[in-house]
Amino acid sequence: MNLLYSDKKGTIYEHESYEPAFRTGRNFVRLDKSEFIELPYGSYMFSLPDRHPVTVDTNEKFSTLKKDEFGIKPFAVSAFLASAYLRTYLPAYERSSKAKNLPLWAYSGVAIIDDEFHVPAVRIDKDVRSDPALHENHDELDEAIKHIVKLYPKNRLIKQLSICSTQYGCLCARNFFLSRYEAPVPTSMKCNATCLGCLSHQNKSSDFTHSQPRLNFHPTPEEIAELILYHFDNADNPIASFGQGCEGEPLLRGNDLVRAVSLVRQKTSSGTLNINTNASKPEVIKNMIKEGLDSIRVSINSPTPEYYNKYYTPCDYQLDDVYESLDAALSAGIFVSLNLLFMPGFTDSRKENETLLKFLDKFPVNMIQTRNMNIDPDYYFDKIGFKDDEIIGVRDLLTIFKKYYPKIKLGYYNPAIIK
Repeated sequence: MNLLYSDKKGTIYEHESYEPAFRTGRNFVRLDKSEFIELPYGSYMFSLPDRHPVTVDTNEKFSTLKKDEFGIKPFAVSAFLASAYLRTYLPAYERSSKAKNLPLWAYSGVAIIDDEFHVPAVRIDKDVRSDPALHENHDELDEAIKHIVKLYPKNRLIKQLSICSTQYGCLCARNFFLSRYEAPVPTSMKCNATCLGCLSHQNKSSDFTHSQPRLNFHPTPEEIAELILYHFDNADNPIASFGQGCEGEPLLRGNDLVRAVSLVRQKTSSGTLNINTNASKPEVIKNMIKEGLDSIRVSINSPTPEYYNKYYTPCDYQLDDVYESLDAALSAGIFVSLNLLFMPGFTDSRKENETLLKFLDKFPVNMIQTRNMNIDPDYYFDKIGFKDDEIIGVRDLLTIFKKYYPKIKLGYYNPAIIK
């Protein structure tokens, strides 16, 4: 297993004399080859500026490489994994005094094994809906966009998705126009949380730049229903989901969403109506369920109140409101997913594991969607005040979930509900 590093221009080098270390939490570790898979197709490689790579020898002694034999000052290298893959370890590096916070990506360790890029990761979902190889049909997409926009020339939401699918490369928006899988339904300009890693909005004083601009209008219930009904009429086992990365919190559009769900269900009982949400408005959730909502995905970084509040910084709700929403959804019998944001060394720490198990005992959700958290690990640990704890390991945590909660599905995507 060989080390990868880059120069200041981003050129990546392999060093055959050094074995890379990896990281969980703030701790360096040496990994066995069995922890690795080949770098998934469609993943990205990143240089990590002002972060020097850490190596390890057979005695598990860790060293920082600050200059190679050619005089290059090396930067650590990381991978950003394609969808449906969960990283298990972070890249190991030592920050220089000049290091700035990293942009909002999920950083995985990476190495060269048998002349190929490999990453410590697992494929968590076999669903192919966002596999990059499925989204190389640009001509087909362009024709589909023209066709659907022409069918609904006054629908602003459909026009917005045409931008998302082309300019922003949103795979979910592409799937809408190609009449397959899950259609995104962004609806809200505002949010009632100020998440550290928000992808669609960052304050001017923030150390980050948001990944994509947030939706800048409020589609009407009629526009929303029109989009959903088209997708339900044209896709196999279709799903339509409120709550996208390009918007705020959809529950803030409560009355309009209840109305939109009602309009859809007046026309059809088919298709899966889902909401991705922070679950801050239990009454809205209850009303949407009454009108025909099929599933809910609740995002959470931790069930520990201290860590939850420091990451989400709720503006007008508390974690108890999230729990009330979960209880209402489970009691109503709709499909409930937990969108659990994974950070190696935190999510799989001993105390977090104990808290998670107690949480799942109380709220036996149908599914845990294991998502890589997009944020600089050091920034995250510092901001939430996390101190290193005994590590279980991401793979072992998944095994624990399967052992103690065999009815809970592990995956990455919102499933179609078979009625």
